[in-house]
Amino acid sequence: MRLKMKITKFAKRFRLKTVTIWLLILSFLITSPAGIAFAKENDSEDEFKAVWISYLEFNDRLTDPKTGKKGFTKERFQDMIDEMFDNVVDLNMNAVVVHVRPFGDAMYPSDYFPWSKYISGTQGKDPGFDPLEYMVKAAHDRNLEFHAWINPYRVTSGTTDINTLSKDNQARKWRTNKSERDDRYVLSFGGSLYYNPSEVWVQSLIRSGIEEIVENYDVDGIHFDDYFYP
Repeated sequence: MRLKMKITKFAKRFRLKTVTIWLLILSFLITSPAGIAFAKENDSEDEFKAVWISYLEFNDRLTDPKTGKKGFTKERFQDMIDEMFDNVVDLNMNAVVVHVRPFGDAMYPSDYFPWSKYISGTQGKDPGFDPLEYMVKAAHDRNLEFHAWINPYRVTSGTTDINTLSKDNQARKWRTNKSERDDRYVLSFGGSLYYNPSEVWVQSLIRSGIEEIVENYDVDGIHFDDYFYP
């Protein structure tokens, strides 16, 4: 019985010493230059720390508080972007992911999609400046990556009325075409309209829209957001 108690006490002491030794080793690793280097390596500049800026942020400031008119002027848009991107830097982020095509539209001059109403106040109306050009420059001036965020399939939300679309909107053109085949290019579901990605012509439209972004702007990435598709 005494022998058993001695063995038990020894085992407890041994475990305690083992734990103490491991704690000392861990402390050494953390405080040593090697440990510090390891921590810095994990906090490398390659870490992607981004803020997503959606069309909703643009919509919130679309109306000029002084005039009550909808739509950005060049100066008011640039002031908004400067404020947003400065906040991103203050948050120690290194990238912005910004909506440039939320509803089959474009926040830049496009050969394939109409101007976004979230820039000019009316879909298809030219605001007289290039928002994407300025956003890319403003981001890079602050050492931020700029990623263009698109919703490739969503055309409308909460309505199937094509009269809400500009006349140069490809979705409207396909919906008003009498060809039965064209009816498959834009689908109605749940009270909204969507481009049909199974159709080759739709695939070509979306691909062309992406190509014009990467060819004309120094973007660091394209975010292909197909969440809004039934």
